[in-house]
Amino acid sequence: MAATSTCVVPIKGTHFRIVALDVCGIPVTGAAGLVSITDSFVSVESAEEYEDGEEFFERTASGAPCVNQKDDPTLKRIVLTIQLCEINTTMAAHILSARELTTGTPTTGTGFAVAEGNPTNRFSLEVWQEVAGAGACDETGAQRYIYNAWPNVGAVQKQAYTIELGRSMLEVTAETRGAAANWDDLVGASWLPAGEFVDTDEHWVWNVTTTPPPTAACDPTTL
Repeated sequence: MAATSTCVVPIKGTHFRIVALDVCGIPVTGAAGLVSITDSFVSVESAEEYEDGEEFFERTASGAPCVNQKDDPTLKRIVLTIQLCEINTTMAAHILSARELTTGTPTTGTGFAVAEGNPTNRFSLEVWQEVAGAGACDETGAQRYIYNAWPNVGAVQKQAYTIELGRSMLEVTAETRGAAANWDDLVGASWLPAGEFVDTDEHWVWNVTTTPPPTAACDPTTL
């Protein structure tokens, strides 16, 4: 347990980054990899999914309780609901496990094609927030940020895409798994305290940091 604590009020969401993972949840490096960063997202909702604990209750022949015990619930996964205002074709294609449509030289993504079957692509998701009020900066005057990370995300399901008198928004749900052993070294280390790490049974990381988020850009990069 820490001797002192940090108290902050998270507000807004500023940056959203995905990093491509392989089937084992390991970040893909080099030309086969993908890093995509946007500041044009509407929301990311994170909701834990639990298995209820086993309940044991038995009465005696007289009707009095004999056994009354319930085990603790078990966290199975976190379900994410993601809404994107601006649709980045390369990012969307990876999130949806879709085939990216491209043209020209250098190759430019222009769209994607969604096929039947199971979603196969995995990615890590990081979202940065601001800190509101008096805690917005630390004692040295450095701006604080909230760093959220879900190190292993997949099982994406696209929700309704509506075409109407108004903007169309891409919304998906996704599910988490535990982090790969080297995810923090390859992806998240800059926004974690020195010497800290992410365990392989951990699904969500939340940290107060003064390291700024990466710069949003339409073009994808790699690790």
